[in-house]
Amino acid sequence: MKIVDPDAVWDVRPWGCPAFTVQDFNGDGKNEVLFVQNAGAHANEAFDPRFPEVQGYKTGVEEQELFCLTLTDGAGQILWQVGEPWGLDRPFSWNGSNFCQVVDLDGDGQVEIMLIHKSELMVYKGATGELRSTHRLPHSGFYYARAVRTDRSGRYHIFTKSVTTSATHGYGNPSLLLDHNFNVVWEVEVDGAGHGGNYADVDGDGLDELLIGFSLFDHDGGPLWSHPPMSENDHLDDSVIADIDDDGQLEFALAHDGHDAVVHNSDGTVRFTVPMHHCQNILPGRFFEDETGLQLAFVDKAMGRAEEREAAIVNSGGRELSRHRTMGYYSVIPWATDLGRDSLMRLEWPARSNAEHRVLWVDPTGRELARLKVRVNFHDRFQKFGLESFPAGGRYFGTCHNSAIGDLDGDGHDEVLVTDREKVWVFKKP
Repeated sequence: MKIVDPDAVWDVRPWGCPAFTVQDFNGDGKNEVLFVQNAGAHANEAFDPRFPEVQGYKTGVEEQELFCLTLTDGAGQILWQVGEPWGLDRPFSWNGSNFCQVVDLDGDGQVEIMLIHKSELMVYKGATGELRSTHRLPHSGFYYARAVRTDRSGRYHIFTKSVTTSATHGYGNPSLLLDHNFNVVWEVEVDGAGHGGNYADVDGDGLDELLIGFSLFDHDGGPLWSHPPMSENDHLDDSVIADIDDDGQLEFALAHDGHDAVVHNSDGTVRFTVPMHHCQNILPGRFFEDETGLQLAFVDKAMGRAEEREAAIVNSGGRELSRHRTMGYYSVIPWATDLGRDSLMRLEWPARSNAEHRVLWVDPTGRELARLKVRVNFHDRFQKFGLESFPAGGRYFGTCHNSAIGDLDGDGHDEVLVTDREKVWVFKKP
């Protein structure tokens, strides 16, 4: 297998972090990289050791106070920074996804960064890092926030939800719709609400419908369809809303925690089911050129027994095109193979800390095309800080790689960026 050297290596200490994204933040036509350093979804009182009455995993107090945004150019040079980066020797605890949205909220042609930290919905100017506004949410545990169109005012409303446990609510609840002045329009609790929500204009009226758990709500909050969780602890781990068969109608692919994945038609009826062990991610792409429409890659949880860590790719009708073992998480990358225009990047999470944490470019059948030359393993971090006994095998503390994908140099082709929180390795297509 080909070993690929990085095209660039950045030193991102002390502001490096697992949550980073590649986009154009200042409108100059070039992509920058935003690093969001905080405790992520754990930045709420349920995980704060100063609230011992709430049972469960606790971060350090320092994680609860950590907040730093850093924007770099495409070469890793800092353009602006807000807040103080992590200053302790030990790594900070973090968990989450869907950590921010970059969107022109006010229609002035310049993008804002919208995110939630410790129940504060904050909006920053993408170009300068200036804080535009901050709004206190009525409950803790919120982390997911997206701008949606739910009325004819021409202004964005904000769809936000909890993604974890909080001091006042169960897992993934509640969900809120806020108007353009950040006032609560409606609030709902849903069985199986899970992690992030989703949204799309399903009926073509120009307004967004909102997916919460396994339930779809109209723009005004009215329920459209709903399916119960498959078990007491089942919740939505991931979702994709897309027209997978190119018929003009949207389909819903839903990952059930610890169960199979289910794909629904726009009216909520079941289209097909994909057998999985614990489907945690769903990735749409055009992996096989001879298939019409989109294909969906369903990926099991990255931890657990090897025989229960699989990836399955199906076509728009549910026919299985590929199934293979995987030892980690996947991302879709638009690097063409001899099978199709899209392929996969695998960040492996081996069971042993001294095993190789490989980052692999693979085709949709799981064939390993190239290995990216990054940090070999995280055994030194495990040993130095005694992380083996922590939840998720120390993964909260950065004993794994994270990645982002985007075109850094403006040549029209995406690079993959891989970080261990201390360095960022940048790779072009081999």
